[in-house]
Amino acid sequence: MLVSSIARFNSVNTLNNAVSASIQAASNMANITNSAHTFGGEHDLSMLNKMDNKLSLDLLSNKLLYKITFLQEKMASKQKNNCVKQSLNLLA
Repeated sequence: MLVSSIARFNSVNTLNNAVSASIQAASNMANITNSAHTFGGEHDLSMLNKMDNKLSLDLLSNKLLYKITFLQEKMASKQKNNCVKQSLNLLA
């Protein structure tokens, strides 16, 4: 029971971290877009493109991490419910 609780707390923590990182990456992308008018020249545009690609990959990886940990949390709660049902069946 303790191990499953620790695993669930871990997955909730990972969920929160993934959401926070996604929000940070989206905020950075918005800041880059808002300040794009301050950049000029081909070099700066290639730098903006690299930053955009990196932040897009960050968003995708955080989204995937969120989905994986959400499914882990769902599976852990389902397993906990099954264990409770089995223990109630044994007591009855």
